[in-house]
Amino acid sequence: MANTDNDITYPIHCIASILSHFQCLPKVTIFYQITNDPSLSLHRFFDSFLPAGVEVEHRLALSSASNQEIVIEQELTRLMNNQRSRNFIITQLSLELVDLLLTKAKKLNMVGNGYTWIISHEVFDLISYLDSSSSLLSKMEGVIGFGTYFNDSRKSFKSFETKFKKIYRLEYPQEEEPTKASIFAIRAYDAARNIIRAMERLGDENLRSSSKQLMDKILESNFEGVSGMVKFSKKNGMLISESPNFKIVKVVDQTYKEVGFWTPNLGFVENYVEIISKTTTKLVKHSKGNLRKNLSVGDLSRPKTSSSENFDNHHSKKKFKFAVPEDAACKEFVKVSQHLNGNYITGFAVTLFRAVMNNINMSEFSDYELVPLKGTYNKMIEDVSKKIFFGAVGDIGILAQRYKHVDYTVSYLETEIVMVVQQKDDKWKKIWAFMGAFQLTMWLLIPTMHLFISFVIWLIERQNNPELEGVGNMLWFSISIVFYMHREPVKNGMARLVLGPWLFAILVITASFTASLASMMTNSWLRPSVPDVETLRKMGHNVGCNTNSFICSYLADTLKFDPEKIKKIDLVDEYPKAFESGTIKAAFFISPHARVYLAKNCKGYTKGVSSFKLSGIGFAMEKGSELASRVSASIVELTETNEIPQFESNVLASFNCSSNGKGDGVGLGPEPFMGLFIICGSIAFLVLIYMASQFMRTILKSV
Repeated sequence: MANTDNDITYPIHCIASILSHFQCLPKVTIFYQITNDPSLSLHRFFDSFLPAGVEVEHRLALSSASNQEIVIEQELTRLMNNQRSRNFIITQLSLELVDLLLTKAKKLNMVGNGYTWIISHEVFDLISYLDSSSSLLSKMEGVIGFGTYFNDSRKSFKSFETKFKKIYRLEYPQEEEPTKASIFAIRAYDAARNIIRAMERLGDENLRSSSKQLMDKILESNFEGVSGMVKFSKKNGMLISESPNFKIVKVVDQTYKEVGFWTPNLGFVENYVEIISKTTTKLVKHSKGNLRKNLSVGDLSRPKTSSSENFDNHHSKKKFKFAVPEDAACKEFVKVSQHLNGNYITGFAVTLFRAVMNNINMSEFSDYELVPLKGTYNKMIEDVSKKIFFGAVGDIGILAQRYKHVDYTVSYLETEIVMVVQQKDDKWKKIWAFMGAFQLTMWLLIPTMHLFISFVIWLIERQNNPELEGVGNMLWFSISIVFYMHREPVKNGMARLVLGPWLFAILVITASFTASLASMMTNSWLRPSVPDVETLRKMGHNVGCNTNSFICSYLADTLKFDPEKIKKIDLVDEYPKAFESGTIKAAFFISPHARVYLAKNCKGYTKGVSSFKLSGIGFAMEKGSELASRVSASIVELTETNEIPQFESNVLASFNCSSNGKGDGVGLGPEPFMGLFIICGSIAFLVLIYMASQFMRTILKSV
């Protein structure tokens, strides 16, 4: 259920972010525990530090042997004398060994005082639920830990925690009640629920079923547990987990001080808001100053060293360099942040690329580097073709002209060129809104059918009912029937036979009209200010496109816009200002960027009618590269396991935005009522034929 091996790169990138953010050298010593658990690939764990830009200088494997106290003290003394190693990572250690390690470190004055201790999530998830009286907590002053974040405000968790604490008190009355249920308790609960659900699905076959049958049912699970979605990969049986988010805390005065969060997409944030929508999140802008104030620089930083000391030994090894656009227009896809120790690159495309590379498991490509590159995307493609870079990573459109220079992977997102314009309030349509509840054919059919029914009734009743004599009385009778206000008695049995079904039809039509009109009132009365490209071009309006995008040349060459009317804009976030100032009347994006823009700017903007299909966006590789086909296969695999669609939904879910209008609803047509119309019309028509035959018979008798 924990699936630690699958998410091994995320805690490493979190550690790298902590070191980079607080100006620490990216050189670390790792304390870990020797284990026989095959699910914990330590080799892969250590190798994953290199792509994150962190060098592992020393590794110290600990065990439960009796001489570990002497080993730890000797190793710490040696590290204390080595002025280069002052960053220590604790991972995959038991609480007993953590206690012993920090006890010796505190004795040697190596906790604080320029030393940085970072405890990774699988250890800190255990420590963070210890109460303030724990002896271990008293030795952790100034230690940084990051734990697995989960929403503890959801109803499902609150319900579970209430039951958990109640049972805990009954089982362990002498022990102090835990302050909160841990992530391990939640996962254990979901695991138990999973097994029970599997046994229930086996039903009566449960007692006679084999362990393989039970396992098959367990692996078929797909439900939302307290810890998140519970779904397993068909490939390896591992839990398909979402990208983890970590809560970063510092131990201050034997309490845990929450100072920030880390997410795969944006790195550090100080405020983390979770939208109640299938564990999706929204990130709020953070201030580095406040975070650094909470995490005292004196506790984390170390004296500056010469440039030669800062040089990483692994840089001398051959690395596969991939270009990423430094000036990407949509930061949700590629974002390059500047830090003192280099660049920190995040975003949907980058996160996806790392997941894809991690999934292909090719040792020759395990050591790669993402290099920010200024300029257009075409310049980036050109540098790949010149073998300056091995490939290019980002939201790169797959275009025929670029195939001459590079090989593309399969697209990881379908795309088209989308026109985005401001919305315009259609006030005239509001005035006649009620007319939209029915289609025109319905408006014509209802009065025609009504007058026909009323005419038949009048024809039957006119001789024996003085209140229905004359055409005027017939018309008033037909109107009053609609509102059930008719006072004129209907005496003839055939007239009642005609009127009864029609009254029921009027009831159904009236209720349907009310429902359709109510539904329309919830829709927006806004429409695009400019409907299509043709209108935009004829009126000579200015249009906007991303500075480094191929869309600018597409507008001029293919859509025949005047080049002087095409305004280049650097960032997606700058478009609202351009719209408001009148600089542009419409903007053209690739559809993933358009979805982000419309999600961030909920009100006032909508898609135009025109759009132009493209081949998608993907990654570019050197011509003839074996990696292109392997990356393509990995993208297809992640798509089939629903990981890529989940990545995309998380990007859009970062914005708490509900649609400000779904467009005008389509009014009801005659189809839903056709059966009633046929019944009522047939009865009236048959009665009319009968009356006509009686009339003809009377005439013939008189003759």
